[in-house]
Amino acid sequence: MKLFYRNKYCVTFLILISFFIKVNAQQKFSFSKEIKQLETKFNVKFSYAITSVENIQLQQKISTLDTLNDVITYINSNTFLKAEKIDDRFISIAPKLENIKVCGFIIDKESKPIENVSIIISGNYYGTISTSNGEFVLENLKITDIIEFRYLGYSSLKKNVNELISPNFNCIKIVLLEEEIELNEVFIQNYITKNLSKSIDGTISLDTKSFNTLSGQVEPDLLQTSQILPGIESPNESISNINVRNGVSDQNVIYWDHIKMYNPTHFFGLISAINPYLTKNISIIKNGTSAKYIDGVSSTMLLETDSKISDDFNGGAGSNFIFYDAFFNIPISNKIELKTSFRNSNNNWFSTPTYKSYFKKTFQNTEVSNQQSKFNFYDVNISLLYTPTKFSSIKVNYIKINNNLNYNEFIDNNLTDKINQNSNAIGINYNFKISKKLNATVSSYYSKYELLSNNYQNNEQFVNHENEVIENNIKAYLKYTFNNNLSFETGYQLNETGVLNKTYVNNPLYNRIEKNVILNHATFAEVNYQNNNWFLRSGVCFNYFSKINETSIEPRLNMSYSLNKNLSLNAQFENKSQNTSQVIDYLDEFLGVETRRWIIADETIPLIKSNQFSVGVTYKNNNLLIDLSLFHKNINGILVSGQGFQNQVENKRLNGEQQSKGIEILINKKIKKADFWLAYTFSKSDLLFKEINQFYFPSNNDIRHSSTIGLNYYFNKYFSTSISGILKSGKPYTSIDNNEQTTEKNGSITVNYNTLNNKRLKSYSRLDFSVNYLFLDKKKIQSTLKLGVLNALNKKQNLDFYYIVDENDTSKATEINVKSLGFTPNVSLRVNF
Repeated sequence: MKLFYRNKYCVTFLILISFFIKVNAQQKFSFSKEIKQLETKFNVKFSYAITSVENIQLQQKISTLDTLNDVITYINSNTFLKAEKIDDRFISIAPKLENIKVCGFIIDKESKPIENVSIIISGNYYGTISTSNGEFVLENLKITDIIEFRYLGYSSLKKNVNELISPNFNCIKIVLLEEEIELNEVFIQNYITKNLSKSIDGTISLDTKSFNTLSGQVEPDLLQTSQILPGIESPNESISNINVRNGVSDQNVIYWDHIKMYNPTHFFGLISAINPYLTKNISIIKNGTSAKYIDGVSSTMLLETDSKISDDFNGGAGSNFIFYDAFFNIPISNKIELKTSFRNSNNNWFSTPTYKSYFKKTFQNTEVSNQQSKFNFYDVNISLLYTPTKFSSIKVNYIKINNNLNYNEFIDNNLTDKINQNSNAIGINYNFKISKKLNATVSSYYSKYELLSNNYQNNEQFVNHENEVIENNIKAYLKYTFNNNLSFETGYQLNETGVLNKTYVNNPLYNRIEKNVILNHATFAEVNYQNNNWFLRSGVCFNYFSKINETSIEPRLNMSYSLNKNLSLNAQFENKSQNTSQVIDYLDEFLGVETRRWIIADETIPLIKSNQFSVGVTYKNNNLLIDLSLFHKNINGILVSGQGFQNQVENKRLNGEQQSKGIEILINKKIKKADFWLAYTFSKSDLLFKEINQFYFPSNNDIRHSSTIGLNYYFNKYFSTSISGILKSGKPYTSIDNNEQTTEKNGSITVNYNTLNNKRLKSYSRLDFSVNYLFLDKKKIQSTLKLGVLNALNKKQNLDFYYIVDENDTSKATEINVKSLGFTPNVSLRVNF
């Protein structure tokens, strides 16, 4: 105690000194008052707008500086103002117009930091993301720049640079508010690239507005982008043949604003037909689908237009080596907005290297040639949004997709072969709030898909093929939110689907017409629960198919648990069914271009049913992400003619089953200016058709090993690049008996194949890259130039083999090779305003 008293005066003195230093350090000085003192001290006059300086606080007194030059240097270095001598008497002070630096911390309403918020500068082309404590820094800004803060699950926020500058030049705090959306928060922002994210339920989403650079691409396209994800492949490089966890392409269901699309592609499967610039959310779900979604035994893809009315008229236009397009958001009032877009192929004006490469890939091994054909495509989207109150909205959508090919096989006559592929759909969606906790949605749509071909053979025979799908739908949902953690959803929908298949031959006369209609009644119930550690979605869907008098009960489960902020576990399970599928009857149908036709379940064609289970673990720390999943999937009721065989079973309608299992790994590392990723999939997929073979054999989609490695690098706000490489093992194919290549049965000579899928192609590899240059960046207009190259090394590879009987020697078989896309450059120029 004596020691304490002996030093109490010293301790008191130290406390007083510390307090004085702290108070002095925290003292701020009014800029406007300091300016007035400087005017008196140096006998000068400062010219400035009062609003530019009235709230500015300085860290030190500038009125004590020795010279006027020291004052000017301090203002220019430590404020967002620019001081400049006009003459010996007058000095002007104005806000800086460029080279402005701002910083801040992004928090939620509970003052918790938000990590990985996308912070986009002027036109959504470049920016940064917030750190783990919500901090961000932006440099080299202009005073006219608009900064947008985006994070899925939260309302976007726009700020002018002036609003981000604190009067005392400290980092400001920005509060983001949660949107009133489903309990499905974003788990991983910037998943692989800045425009991809992964939700807590495993849904992968593409943000089209922040699309910057992705290797080989010049436009945002989920169907193209999805192929960099583990577990998603396109064995023939076509987006219309995307396989999710080894399922064939017709097992993927695609909804555009609640409308089921039966063909959302152009160029017979090479590019997407949905305009991304009117689409706000584009998502893909591999497992654990919500019970309100029917169909799609392999995956569900959702494309949704924006449901908010724009503040001002805006839009954009662009062109690349395949098409030109434009889109417009037109606010008619504060309650009504018209959104529209169109796209048209540009090959009628000139032929580009991209078009030639796509044409060669699409029409190879068919009778169509570029010299004697005329091909074009277009699409139109129209969306009318009406918000009568802040608690309700009505959206009407229309889409038309057209692909048209005319081909003159014989130069000396006017007989024209043709193939038309069209989609038309219209839908209406009404959302309204019944009470504070109860929301309702009522929607309906009409959709029509047509595939038509006319073919003249040897000037004597005319062959006509038609495939048509018409679907009517009405659905109603109710969602009750108990609290911030728990909600319940239920609903009912009725689908009427009709499918027409027609073949007509004039010589010899043959006319076949098949038309089937099926009603699908579906009801569901689902519970969503989420807290800081748990996410759980559990539900069941009941389907009744009237034509075949069959019921399908489909439980769904999706759950995840966060062990800590770095490590989480997840599991998904689902049963699903679908009543439509695609088959190949003959390889020469529809000019051999689009050989698949839709059919529907009936007394002879079974429902397709699946069950899938997957588990996974996710680790994320210090911008390192490791995402691992194991899956097992069974599909029953598949047809052998729907599996893409081009051999002895290609036109048989035998039903069987598929069994797939595998592991998916994604490693993603981010540094300040770069994103690096490695995706790897090991999978095994087998088929069983007991009428052919009592044993399982490899499916056509059995690509055992598949890997993608890529790098995105952002040099600055104007220039970025992306490069990626693909390496995967070859797919199976069926070889022939070289000792006896053909065989005769019942007077018909056919190729003598060995057992199904007994051999494999050589491994496949490809290098792609893209470059993005923002060359015009004004407040209300931005323009970008993109270069993308597919197969940059021009590697020539076989995607498949099949055989036909040699016309000159029927004892021999001719090998037909399906070649990969060659060196394919593309250039895009876009202007957004």
